[in-house]
Amino acid sequence: MKDTLVILSTLADRNRVAPDPNLRDIITGVKADNAVNVDGIRAMEERILSSMTRVSKGSEQAVTLA
Repeated sequence: MKDTLVILSTLADRNRVAPDPNLRDIITGVKADNAVNVDGIRAMEERILSSMTRVSKGSEQAVTLA
């Protein structure tokens, strides 16, 4: 029973739908600072994926030991 109360208390402290306007990690409770910008995340993901799927030039190829 004690474990259940600990879990409920932890979840209540880190409620995702609380009226707090700050971004907060639900597991750690860490609050995001003002530099965090999640609005442009989709464009950033697309740029990263695009750079990963491009055909590599010779200078971008990995050098192996073989």
